[in-house]
Amino acid sequence: MSGKAFLLVDLTVKDAREGKIYQTTVEETAKESGIYDERSVYLPVLVIPGEADLFPKVMEALKDLNEGESFEVKLSPEDAYGPYDRGKVRVFSVKRLEREGIQPQIGATVYVDGQRGVIQSITGGRVTIDFNHPLAGRELVVSGKVVRKIENDLEKVRAIVADSFDVPLEDIKVEEVEEGVVTVELPSKAYVLRDAYSRKIRSLSLIMRHVKSVKKVRFLEEFEIPKKESEAEGSQTRES
Repeated sequence: MSGKAFLLVDLTVKDAREGKIYQTTVEETAKESGIYDERSVYLPVLVIPGEADLFPKVMEALKDLNEGESFEVKLSPEDAYGPYDRGKVRVFSVKRLEREGIQPQIGATVYVDGQRGVIQSITGGRVTIDFNHPLAGRELVVSGKVVRKIENDLEKVRAIVADSFDVPLEDIKVEEVEEGVVTVELPSKAYVLRDAYSRKIRSLSLIMRHVKSVKKVRFLEEFEIPKKESEAEGSQTRES
């Protein structure tokens, strides 16, 4: 075994005052709260000790939990996405944005100068964009449950790859073919993604940092070529 245990954690983020749910990894919760999006993937978050993917206070709450245990943490704006900064609300001309391929629409999320923002208003050829995080200035409650604790190195590799490709853990097959060498079989829905290569690189980077027993990773991808309709009919004719 190498390093500390990984955790698969279900998380829900809600407004501390209003109780409104903003984000969740639980599909049923998303549907009940009216934020379900069929394009989204609802899977537990992979938490790796030493990686700063979650708020520090949430990581602190998770560090001593065992499988099946729940937690709840209240976060001030400073502990979460920071206070709301009016200096991050900027005005651009419509022409400037159009030159960058942006067709302004109120409420649209856009990227300008490498920053993510939301268009607040369009008036007289001027566009107001808010570059604050949508939850900036809000007190939040983050709650959740440890779905699984992972200590086995092969399972850690499987969890890293599944998380990198946004697929369930059971969709990834991992096998150690010789000491320090593992093969990873990806499902077709993973390796056909446009950014599949960058997801592989992310996986390898995390494996190198956190699974020291693994020296080499081989990704297996299997393509099934469908028969043309004419070939299928011809095959049926010869068989009959």
